[in-house]
Amino acid sequence: MTKNKNEIKRKKNSNDFEWLKKENDFRLVYKNGQSLVSQDKKLKAKYFFLDDEDNNKVKAGISVSSDKGNSVWRNRIKRILRESIKNEKETLLKIAKQKNSELLLIFSPDLINQNNFKQISFRDLSEATSSILNGLKESALLQRK
Repeated sequence: MTKNKNEIKRKKNSNDFEWLKKENDFRLVYKNGQSLVSQDKKLKAKYFFLDDEDNNKVKAGISVSSDKGNSVWRNRIKRILRESIKNEKETLLKIAKQKNSELLLIFSPDLINQNNFKQISFRDLSEATSSILNGLKESALLQRK
């Protein structure tokens, strides 16, 4: 009872969570999206609900400006943020399904930079990510009514 390669590929591609990659998607979120800031103001996020009732998926992206720090520090932030977002994947999918639309979301550092936070931990960014998602849940519920 082995599965053929096409079945395995279909399961892989039917994932409801993706990373934002296209420049047009980033532009759409920056132009039309709304902003949220974490309670500790370490992170900010721009989000946009794309009305697509057939496609309740989440596309997340990370943007770290070069004025926040050198490339080593920026890549560390992106790695930590990526892992933090992966841990919250189920929450993001629930929000998209509640709203019955596709969620486009971009995370970026707000007050954190290399001068203020030379050593930033996963816990710091995980708490900030959770704070943003709580705000996103509230705003999604308010927009529904």
